[in-house]
Amino acid sequence: MEIEFNTRHLERCYDDFREASREWGPTVARRFINRVDRIRSIDSFRNLYDDRPMRIHALHGQQAGKLAITLIGRYRLIVGRGNSPDQLIIYEVTIHYDD
Repeated sequence: MEIEFNTRHLERCYDDFREASREWGPTVARRFINRVDRIRSIDSFRNLYDDRPMRIHALHGQQAGKLAITLIGRYRLIVGRGNSPDQLIIYEVTIHYDD
């Protein structure tokens, strides 16, 4: 799957573990990089839902149309569909309070 990062900072965090560790701590940083790698290995958008450990779910309200992927604990990776059928945009890493 093709991945696009919403910000250059997110892309740097993916490329540099130290940068991601400074942003979220080493545990979340490791999981963030791992999740992006797993997403890249999936061949189509609809197959994302088959990877059950990611616990992907749709968001509502202001985030409607986006999806959340569990990183660890309350940390979520917020993603959405891109312009092409198998493109995914990574919007942010956030702490989810509504469990």
